[in-house]
Amino acid sequence: MEISEHTLADYLLKRTALFNSTSPLTVTALCNEKDKYVDGYLNYLYTLKQGNQTYIVKHSKKTISSGISLAPIDPKRNYLEYMTYQLRAGLAPQMVPETYFADPAAHLFIMEDLSYLTVLRFALCRGEQFPRLGKQVGEYLARTHLATSKMKLSADYWHALKNYFKNSDMRVIITDFILKPPPRNNTQKTAYQEATLDILAAILEDVEVKNDWETLIERISSEDDCLIHGDFHSSNVFVSQTSFKVIDMEYTMTGPFSYDIGYFLANILSQYAGFNIRGDATMCSFLLQVIKDVYKTYFAYFSDHAAGIQQERFVEIFQDSLGYLAMANINRIANLGEFPDFDSLGDPQAIFLAKGLSMMLAQTLLQKRKQLETTEEVCELIQRTRNKFFHQLMPNNENALILV
Repeated sequence: MEISEHTLADYLLKRTALFNSTSPLTVTALCNEKDKYVDGYLNYLYTLKQGNQTYIVKHSKKTISSGISLAPIDPKRNYLEYMTYQLRAGLAPQMVPETYFADPAAHLFIMEDLSYLTVLRFALCRGEQFPRLGKQVGEYLARTHLATSKMKLSADYWHALKNYFKNSDMRVIITDFILKPPPRNNTQKTAYQEATLDILAAILEDVEVKNDWETLIERISSEDDCLIHGDFHSSNVFVSQTSFKVIDMEYTMTGPFSYDIGYFLANILSQYAGFNIRGDATMCSFLLQVIKDVYKTYFAYFSDHAAGIQQERFVEIFQDSLGYLAMANINRIANLGEFPDFDSLGDPQAIFLAKGLSMMLAQTLLQKRKQLETTEEVCELIQRTRNKFFHQLMPNNENALILV
């Protein structure tokens, strides 16, 4: 049976015991472009509703649901994602949505409906603050990283885990689409878009930066420290003041500890740039605190649960995560697609200034990452770079020099 909005109800009534066949089961397709509930760029997503009960169905095909140009992807990734939810639910209780049913042959599974929470990205765009956020992110990553790492697993179990979650198709998307700088093409662009690509070209003119960039991409395949989430950004986190849940785990594979940390914090840096342009010093301070809390919580957990790990290893993870932070931040802007972190500003000039500041911050972190060993040094560098940006933009405005 071809799974679609029209066939899904009959299929589920026959295949699962979750639903009552005597009551209507309503199926609604979710579309990322108009719904903003979840990022359905690669998969087909549906809401199921029967009475007061609601669920989400995630369905994979070789073709993807959005207009992004990608080669066909093996839909077997769907069952790998389901198994990842099962694994991480045991490692980080209450931080992963519940799952209820999976069909490997049909490439779908049913999971908890999280609409009682809010998508972190859009909450941040509205200026909402979550004081526990950095600690929750750090704890979630530390728990799921360490327990699935070579530090904790026997050699046989580690190799079995690595082979099971090989996920070659999704690894290529990370290395060739998410992290590799986009090529400049001849499509018509606005003046702001052309200027954005000029900034990217200027960044990559630095030979040391370009070589470092390529080295970090290569490490996604060569450094297999643990199971990484692989797509851990602010649209894949649902929150309230008391709850924190992580979704969209189909990129799970072995990789470096540093990748998930950096990829998430790339969004925090984007938000920081945007709120600087808005002039919201309180929100900027909160976002810097998130950066500090993520690292402090992550490394404290490792220190408490991984005897013998050396400080030099912590510094290496820390510095590499800053590299991934910078690369993801720059690439996301240079791909010229929708970017709510900045689009929420509304005014095209303000959006461009926020993107310019964000790319300058990221470039500086990438250039100086191997000189940084503490979060205080990182945040101080971010603030100095922010002040430099505003001084260059408005040299006669003394307010531009105020640290936030």
